[in-house]
Amino acid sequence: MGSSSGDVEAGFAKLQGEDFEYYMQTYSIVLGRNSKKSTVDVDLSSLGGGMNISRHHARIFYDFQRRRFALEVLGKNGCFVEGVLHLPNNPPVKLDSQDLLQIGDKEFYFLLPVRSILGGPIGPRHLLNSYPPSSSAAASHQLGLGLHQARGEYYEDDEGNDGGAVKKVRRDDVYGKAALPGQLDKKTEGRLRVDRESDNLQLLQLEEKDVVSSVATVLSDLCGPGDWMPMEKLHAELVEQYSNIWHHSRVRRYLTSEDYPSPEAKGKPWFGLLMLLRKYPEHFVINTRSKGRVTLEFVSLVSLLS
Repeated sequence: MGSSSGDVEAGFAKLQGEDFEYYMQTYSIVLGRNSKKSTVDVDLSSLGGGMNISRHHARIFYDFQRRRFALEVLGKNGCFVEGVLHLPNNPPVKLDSQDLLQIGDKEFYFLLPVRSILGGPIGPRHLLNSYPPSSSAAASHQLGLGLHQARGEYYEDDEGNDGGAVKKVRRDDVYGKAALPGQLDKKTEGRLRVDRESDNLQLLQLEEKDVVSSVATVLSDLCGPGDWMPMEKLHAELVEQYSNIWHHSRVRRYLTSEDYPSPEAKGKPWFGLLMLLRKYPEHFVINTRSKGRVTLEFVSLVSLLS
């Protein structure tokens, strides 16, 4: 898992300090200090962060809606990003690769891979039922990374798979060194931006396909040929089966309407899920019925209606 000890060296992003490195292996981590009541992913107090570290001081997470990493400030003393102080209750701060962060007395860089590390086609063979990944191997499989950890370096096979011929990839080639702003030429910056956008898009597509697979499973288990399920009931089934399994960002995106402020989403915590299913007409049919001012949505699998 990602840790300051560096025993496993694979992740979606990396935190690099003078005396520690941490590889993110989930879509969200909490930085702060450990206590008797709770622990955090990155204990900055044990790394020389000083006395001003809150137990839950900051959260770094992947924002699937905006397709980027961000930092949410939780501690009262705030965090510096590129020298700018951000305080609690402010909107999450976008994080770019090589941003310099400071929490308490501890400074470290946020790093993303400097080139696309996602390999192989997007498809069911890259998806795991467990979410978020519980191990480095699970993380690599789920995102199609095709990365191996051995001897402190990355190994990536030629086809993005676990087997076959492998080629060695240096860690600095994957994450890059914490260069100061302005040291990269425009051509390199443009290439890195394209790579990041490509990786972010594939991450989102993988998540969508996993949710679609879960919905299809529920419908096939509970519906017979020609049956329709109300979206309200489908939402209740997904909450019961997956709310404690899915990452909180996925629950927020598909099982609540928090990310959808539009009037049509009011009172419909399944609104995000409905928008997703409409993107896959080859798998789902949506039937809308109106009762007065109330609009009801029903869904069925195409295979159950054909």
